[in-house]
Amino acid sequence: VLATLAGAKLQQSILDAMARPAEAKPWKDYHPLFLTDKRVDDGVAFYLQNRALLENVGKEYGVPPEVIVAIIGIETNYGRITGKYRVIDALSTLAFHYPPRAQFFRGELKQLFLLGDQHLAYPIDELKGSYAGAMGLGQFMPSSIAKYGVDGDGDGKIDLWGSRDDALASI
Repeated sequence: VLATLAGAKLQQSILDAMARPAEAKPWKDYHPLFLTDKRVDDGVAFYLQNRALLENVGKEYGVPPEVIVAIIGIETNYGRITGKYRVIDALSTLAFHYPPRAQFFRGELKQLFLLGDQHLAYPIDELKGSYAGAMGLGQFMPSSIAKYGVDGDGDGKIDLWGSRDDALASI
């Protein structure tokens, strides 16, 4: 834990992003970013490409496939934008340098270490995500992975980036 934290880097761009989150916009300004003809067309294409898996996951978990597709579309534009920040940098920056939500992010940082390499598909210091530390197709925080992460393909790891089985079952 100490060695990993020692390698974490303070990211000013993360603090800047927290100061101007897109989610703070009024709905009338926010929803046009997501409800576009292209996004809808891409959602249909994503559904058709993953139909069998989406239908199976929907039946198993009771979540309609269109809801799963919508979440992936909103969160990552169907996997195109899963984040460029090292998660360890994002969470440590926010846990130790963002007082308004430091307690929350310290909890997420702790949970990331509790998940560790035994549950996640990649080493902690290689995980990439959003400026807030959200990861994978569904943009899960570490506490959400702990509660809802599923090893859908049965390989012993939760891979929310590269395994559609894991990502869709987790969502």
